[in-house]
Amino acid sequence: MPNRSVAFSGKKKKKQLQAKREKKQTVLCEGRGFPRSQNSKAPVVSEAILAKVQEGIDNPASESANYLEDILTINQQPGGRGNVNRYNLKFRKQTPEEIEKRKALHYAPIKLLGEEELELETEFFFPPGLDYPMRPEWKKNMSKQELDRNENKHFRLFCEKLDKDFADKDLSLYELNLETWRQLWRVTEMSDILLIIVDARFPVSQFPPYLYYRLVEEANKGIILVLNKCDLIPPSVIVAWEHYFHNKFPKLLVVPFSSMEGYGHRRGMLRMAAEGSLRLVDACEKLIHGSVDLTSWKEKIEEERNIDNEMNQECEAEEVSDIVINTRPEHHERYKDGVLTIGTIGYPNVGKSSLINALMGKKVVSVSRTPGHTKHFQTIFLTQNVKLCDCPGLVFPSTVSMHLQVLFGSFPIAQVRDPIGAVNYVAARLDIPSILKLQHSEVQNETASDTSWTAFYICEAWAMKRGYYTRRKGAPDVSRSANEILRLCLNGHKSLVLFIRPPSYTQNKGDYENDPRAEEIRQIQGVHAAVHEPSVEFPNHACR
Repeated sequence: MPNRSVAFSGKKKKKQLQAKREKKQTVLCEGRGFPRSQNSKAPVVSEAILAKVQEGIDNPASESANYLEDILTINQQPGGRGNVNRYNLKFRKQTPEEIEKRKALHYAPIKLLGEEELELETEFFFPPGLDYPMRPEWKKNMSKQELDRNENKHFRLFCEKLDKDFADKDLSLYELNLETWRQLWRVTEMSDILLIIVDARFPVSQFPPYLYYRLVEEANKGIILVLNKCDLIPPSVIVAWEHYFHNKFPKLLVVPFSSMEGYGHRRGMLRMAAEGSLRLVDACEKLIHGSVDLTSWKEKIEEERNIDNEMNQECEAEEVSDIVINTRPEHHERYKDGVLTIGTIGYPNVGKSSLINALMGKKVVSVSRTPGHTKHFQTIFLTQNVKLCDCPGLVFPSTVSMHLQVLFGSFPIAQVRDPIGAVNYVAARLDIPSILKLQHSEVQNETASDTSWTAFYICEAWAMKRGYYTRRKGAPDVSRSANEILRLCLNGHKSLVLFIRPPSYTQNKGDYENDPRAEEIRQIQGVHAAVHEPSVEFPNHACR
């Protein structure tokens, strides 16, 4: 006889829904970010919640879930076992006023900026006085509750002070998830050498000077700046950036790197990025002064270098399991047991996971274009005595504009509420109509008095060229078109590569092009360098 289903009363259903709401409130209110009002940049936290922070936030579920209603959580996952959203990126939501201000640029005539106006330095994005939240002082005999209370309070006060000190400037949407900062603290504590990975197209917008002074000058850590995705820009620009960083930060070592060097000629093939890896080993040897023998690492690179491309592993190779490491503070012993520990730090979507795969010559960590894909740091052994730690992407406090954050991938394009405004930012720096061979929609209208390009017209023309129309009215789908143009820029489409230059680059361009280092960088870029091969065909990118 089949089992009969058990009756589920309305009272039980009510209790079930209440339990789900309480669980959701617990996830949202664990003190990992602070909301901001629409009319002020200062965090908005009720007196009751401030009292909870002072006391330790022992029971955040008892507070209202509206506490974090002004916080935007990226890639929010419903339900699931445990706290699946623990390490999600968290930013403050844009106010309606900010969005409307950007929308005003949709129909403004576009004026192209000169090449010299694209020459920028670190102070443009990181003015004096900016900093990142450091781990507060701690003692070994602290309980977990005391440590959590201390770190929550410290982080809240940091956010309040930062917004107050820079109330007259437009701060970027920096990370508001305390759990992610805890990951950074632990990685910096346990690492002997730190790789600061930046997108070679926008290096000074992703390299905080205060990170250099904190880690190098104060903590005496070795730091290597990795200019990833260097295959997307001319070698002369890479040479210029090397000169700039060496002069600006004397103790900083700079290594150009191309993760795409590790991809074979057929899509899905993966091999080691040998040229960049060898230069990375050389930089590490300069910092450790023989404390660890890196011969086995070099031998592995040379061995992988000689393997035929057809023998390389597929991009779908099985990935290793995440190793969740306790983020509580610990005292680090340098080169413990003869092992060199290398930590990676960088913004979301700069290619940290791709770089690790290219160093290994096989897929060991998953790769995604979605910002914040790596949830918590993982440890991977390159060799028996070289350990690599992959830290989640972090958006540091800066004055980087929202549009630039979208273009280098720290904010997902799918969640941009004003993609046409971001296209306006690109169009002022790249001649999009000429590159994409667009035809102005008003050209055929003989009565049109003004045929100058605007961001809206560019999106409309691209939509018509690609055949994107709305279902209801049959009008050009400008939103889909704008999103696609932004993705072309983000993914490094051969014809839409936006990049900034170091100061005085235009004036000294000839010297940088003739520099001997330019030829070495071409070897690192390999056959995948596309900076001199303009194309207007729609790309079909492999994973980067």
